[in-house]
Amino acid sequence: MIQTSTIVVGLCTLAGTAMAQTLVDTFDGKALDQAKWTTQQIATSQVSFPEPGRCGPAAIAASVRESDGGTACGDEDCQRAEIRTIKTSWPKFGEEVWYSFSFKAEGQVSPTGSHRLVIGQWKGPGDDSPMIAQRFDDGVFYITVQDNDIRRVVASAAEKPGETLVAQEILGKLDRDDQRTVQGIQSLQSLETMLDRQPDFARQFLSPALQKALRSTDSAPERERLAETLGLANSSLLSHFREFAFVAEPEKYIGPAAIDIISEPENRLPNPSGKWVDMVYRIKPGRMDNEKGPRRKGEVEIWANGKKIVTVRGNMGATLKKGSDLELRGPYFKFGIYRKRVAENLSLHLDEFSQAPTQSGLVKMCSVR
Repeated sequence: MIQTSTIVVGLCTLAGTAMAQTLVDTFDGKALDQAKWTTQQIATSQVSFPEPGRCGPAAIAASVRESDGGTACGDEDCQRAEIRTIKTSWPKFGEEVWYSFSFKAEGQVSPTGSHRLVIGQWKGPGDDSPMIAQRFDDGVFYITVQDNDIRRVVASAAEKPGETLVAQEILGKLDRDDQRTVQGIQSLQSLETMLDRQPDFARQFLSPALQKALRSTDSAPERERLAETLGLANSSLLSHFREFAFVAEPEKYIGPAAIDIISEPENRLPNPSGKWVDMVYRIKPGRMDNEKGPRRKGEVEIWANGKKIVTVRGNMGATLKKGSDLELRGPYFKFGIYRKRVAENLSLHLDEFSQAPTQSGLVKMCSVR
């Protein structure tokens, strides 16, 4: 059932701080509402309103084609097509905020290469990388949380998400300042990708001993020798890394992070390629080492298609230092495409978006997916 205008009007008339945090958009008007979204990082030609939408007559789509570029890419050659919530809707940093929306990917998502594709993100004050991000690497949808410069996968659509978390736990015990370790992880990812995605090539050019080392589940001598050659202190990583190899920039996951991941028994994310996925997030930012702003553990809860996936607690985002002139607002939400330049055409569809200070303030999704 499509939600009535009564619900939307009721949400938009909430008073006080709740009003500042409330935003609803079904995109059924087939126009980008400038009172709700800003467009610094998307061209008019990259916005469309495909029909039908998740629940109503239309959705919004952000698209990138081979010829498209991007703004605010730093020194890299990137492609960008993102919309972000208007600043008047940003909460006071540290307040609890709920988000719900549907999205799907249409077009070509490369199954190899780990191109660093961000498809949605929340950024707080002082953040470089987003404190929470939806990503799509090697055809796998996953979600990350950031502790300053260290990143953690908290949920994924990988075939064995538990193995992804085990590999990550081992990475967290390695020395991120040891360049040999960093290079060893990057080399291990290249080997795993070759063996998994180009098996004929791998069988021809990788020795049987090397292939056995990458696929061994015990402490075989081949595995120990490969770990030593790569400069990896823990050879057990080789038994689990296959389910982590899809992740771009694996070096960002090396070293300890003050983040606790409490997964549900059924914790695999659905695949948004060509199919609507309904997401709900509860976000309450915080860090134990903040010198200003919320000095407590941050909290994130995530649901997908009505099923709870994970709870995350700990230090999230950037440490806020005394004396900084950062405005304590946010996090703000951005949706769309931010990737290194590749040839594939890709379109991200968004629909039935709502943001509210409480779960009861979210617009309910229609029942047909």
